[in-house]
Amino acid sequence: MAAQVQVSHEVHGAGTFQKGAVRWGYFFLLNGIAFVLAAGIFIALLGGEALDPYLRGTYDWLLAHPGVTSFLAFSPLSCSMLVGWGYSQRARKRRKAEAERLSRVPAPAKDTGSAPEAGVVPSAV
Repeated sequence: MAAQVQVSHEVHGAGTFQKGAVRWGYFFLLNGIAFVLAAGIFIALLGGEALDPYLRGTYDWLLAHPGVTSFLAFSPLSCSMLVGWGYSQRARKRRKAEAERLSRVPAPAKDTGSAPEAGVVPSAV
């Protein structure tokens, strides 16, 4: 007699399983948390006159150092260029490794006795 097989999954009939119900729940939960955090930061900074001396000093320092402001403005561009350079280095290494692998593989031997090459007439013996 055959042994009973335990099934570890269940197949739902068409239209009987709510897809994404859990995902939508997490979506709303995480968005609610993000909204509460954003509102808390907004309310905390609403009366931000206490930060004025620090922000004024930072603003004056940045005005005195235009190179720093230029670097900060171009940092997303330089970061994307750095990532692109890294990907190009990886592609170069991959191509080099593939070329080395192909150079180590022996070329297949040519079979000269099976069929004549195009344009060559076999000689009669």
